[in-house]
Amino acid sequence: MTVLAMLLLIIGTVLVLIGAMLILVGTVLIVIGAMLIFMGIALIALAIFLLIRRALRRRQ
Repeated sequence: MTVLAMLLLIIGTVLVLIGAMLILVGTVLIVIGAMLIFMGIALIALAIFLLIRRALRRRQ
């Protein structure tokens, strides 16, 4: 019975650690995804700014 209890304790600990790692990885992936979205928005804004500036320069 003691061996079974120790085995269950080890398995439970491993499962908790794996769950914590998955949550951590998920959080990191969410943060990376948000950073990529903001970088994409910044690049789109920069491209639009450059296109508008070029279009206004041609008209003058």
